[in-house]
Amino acid sequence: MITLKNPIFFVGAGPGNPDLITVKGMKLIQDADVIFYDALIDFKGFQELNKSANWIFVGKRVGKVSIDQKLIGKLLVNYYQNNNKVVRLKGGDPSIFGRLTEEIVALNKYDIPFEIVPGVTAGLACAAELNVSLTKRNVSRSICFVTPAFSDKSNVSWLRSVLNSDTAVIYMGGKDLEKIASSLIDSKMSVDMPIAIIENASTRPVKTLTKLSRLMTYHLKTDGPVCLIIGNIFSLTNTMLTEDVVIKDDDLKEEKISYVA
Repeated sequence: MITLKNPIFFVGAGPGNPDLITVKGMKLIQDADVIFYDALIDFKGFQELNKSANWIFVGKRVGKVSIDQKLIGKLLVNYYQNNNKVVRLKGGDPSIFGRLTEEIVALNKYDIPFEIVPGVTAGLACAAELNVSLTKRNVSRSICFVTPAFSDKSNVSWLRSVLNSDTAVIYMGGKDLEKIASSLIDSKMSVDMPIAIIENASTRPVKTLTKLSRLMTYHLKTDGPVCLIIGNIFSLTNTMLTEDVVIKDDDLKEEKISYVA
């Protein structure tokens, strides 16, 4: 039985900007001996919190070579058993699309204690970038967070969630914009449904408000992480989303972009 005093801490780093980490998360980083960190994090900014720690990159990006998930679990166990104070720094919130379960399973095999420290998930940071609320009385009483997948069974699952929610936040959809648009249109979603595309939330954000029909041919402006927010919280005719918050598609340049008041 492992009886070391400190648990392993799964710390949510937030969407990328070090200023958005929680106070508890910051203190744990400052006290850590070893920090395993993800991609999508401002490494230099976070490293300023603890330059003496051993920072080990274990991040993953779609389409790029990355460390095997099982190896991450083994590294956590090994460094913990060697009496290190270990922090696993995860992008966003650890419990939302962070492969947290796989790493917990690895620790449970050795009875290693752990604690989860929440962080700001990308979907919430994206809403903040746009100065909108994901909920609105009589407009949006439900939200879903999904990642798109296009095998037969997976496609049905995420589509059902999007179609049955007032507001949908789609993570990791940048490489599949055309497929996402086609799937939603085939499922009878209105081609005029407003969609916000947010790249690099909280760090070097690029924000575009468009509509479903234009998503088919939209070209991303960066190679950073992408979230989509879909729903009637946005409107092209009402008031109060200032124009300088959103980079608009060509067909929207003359419109007043806003959200439902």
